[in-house]
Amino acid sequence: MRHLLSIAALSLLVACQQDEAVLSDVVDLPARDQLIRLSMDLRGVHPSEAELWQFENVDPLAQDGLYDSYAAEWIEDPRFIGRMKEIFNQRLLFRTGDVYFDQQDMDGLANVDDRVMAETIANEPLNLLQYIVENDLPYSEMVTADYTMSNETLGKYWGIDYPADAGGAWVPSHYQDGRPHAGLLTMSTTWQRYPSMGGNANRHRANAVSKLFLCDDYLSRPIVLNRAAVDQLTIDPENAINQNTGCQSCHASLDPIAANFFGFFNYDAEDGIESTRYRPENEEEWRYYSGKEPAYYGRPTGNIPEFAQALADDSRFTDCAVRTMWEGLTQRDYVDEDWPEVAPHADLFVDTDMNVKEAFLSIVTSDSYKAGAARDPELAERLAGQKLVSPEQLSALIKDVTGYTWYFDGRDGLKDLDLGLPVLAGGIDSKFVTRRAYVPTVGLAYVQERLATSASYYVAQHDLDPERTEDAKLLLYVTLYDTPESNPEAFEEQIRFLYLRITGHPLAEDATEPQQLMDTWKYLYSVEASPTTAWAGVLSAVLRDPQVLFY
Repeated sequence: MRHLLSIAALSLLVACQQDEAVLSDVVDLPARDQLIRLSMDLRGVHPSEAELWQFENVDPLAQDGLYDSYAAEWIEDPRFIGRMKEIFNQRLLFRTGDVYFDQQDMDGLANVDDRVMAETIANEPLNLLQYIVENDLPYSEMVTADYTMSNETLGKYWGIDYPADAGGAWVPSHYQDGRPHAGLLTMSTTWQRYPSMGGNANRHRANAVSKLFLCDDYLSRPIVLNRAAVDQLTIDPENAINQNTGCQSCHASLDPIAANFFGFFNYDAEDGIESTRYRPENEEEWRYYSGKEPAYYGRPTGNIPEFAQALADDSRFTDCAVRTMWEGLTQRDYVDEDWPEVAPHADLFVDTDMNVKEAFLSIVTSDSYKAGAARDPELAERLAGQKLVSPEQLSALIKDVTGYTWYFDGRDGLKDLDLGLPVLAGGIDSKFVTRRAYVPTVGLAYVQERLATSASYYVAQHDLDPERTEDAKLLLYVTLYDTPESNPEAFEEQIRFLYLRITGHPLAEDATEPQQLMDTWKYLYSVEASPTTAWAGVLSAVLRDPQVLFY
């Protein structure tokens, strides 16, 4: 694979360029934990025990090479795309669960469930990212692509010319209203998620572009306004914006960016689906609002594609993309002191023509990514020695181990926003909760408990079914008729296997868990005389181990 060929050069580049203080001040995770972290971040599941054993027992001189080969292999795993989209959505915030218009009244969409429609809408920008990564296109296509991504359902919803021979798959497509195409910058999904009406004059949209692609939120900038300026803003906001130096500190660059998007401007909040149409006749409306010509930080732009190219040419564009990946993989909020650690990945991202996979590889093969602790007190404050699973990772991990998915009305409860479980478990809803929790919460403990209960009964019922024809999922060493008295060796072997398979870590030789869980089994069996119930309780206890939540 192409990525295998680039690993050696990648490792050399990181080693040569990365700040020496960073490298000398970190302490690596143990080998097993390193590989679990890598697999969880790239695939959302633990490695197999064979992979872990091999990595732990390989010659130390060959360990780095084996780690790098696993990284290159797993980044080609189909599950990587889901993890990548989850990480980028923490910046883009499109998975809101919102349906902007009632599709029940639209031709061909009357039977489409709201939740399916909401997921379809959110996938327009995220599937563009997927298309870019799967085809090794530069990340700049996110804003320069002369197409959008659509399936048949979205095509009917937004009025996209979906190819008749595409068979329902997500493929490059084009809007039918004559708009120019520039990736996310010309998607109806983008501007419904980040709307602008009335006197706002696309400024919300301009700031959204800055946040999403430059990691710069105008609203977070420190601004001091005197009383006179506040009064002026109340009476005549546009004149105040143009005349007050405090206002101009932001609006001098914000308003020219906003001026690029008046073709999407909507005057009437009640305009419904018509608000999604592009109107070329409105492109000059900036003259009646800010009076600032379309531009990008002093560079005049004649249309949205020109603006998109200026955006993609900005070094902050590549830096922000790398920062998004780095923050998602390290579970750290970037601060200026982190730049020596991030800079080599940003340089490589540019050198590889903004290849997203190469940037991911650069980050996960770096020394600081593998660190479990730091000797330097300041770095130790910022370093995530133990990382916390996201709701999506937890769902994927439990499914991989047990075969169970926590469905509610056919939807994965840890991915679907309707019940609020992703937020309760520390995730985001992309609208009201936009920052993940990186420390365990009471809500996460509750979710883990209920998920463990459901998954454990599913496994016990499946594995102990006398008429089962499929392989057992977890109960490999015991039968329906074994008890701790009749076969204590099998019970101990089974419980040790459960910990190894579920947590990724073997129990110590003198561990007390096997005896404790055998006692638990006997107590539960005494209540109902049901081996299934007893084993469900044991399974639930292991699935609730804190090691399931950390990696």
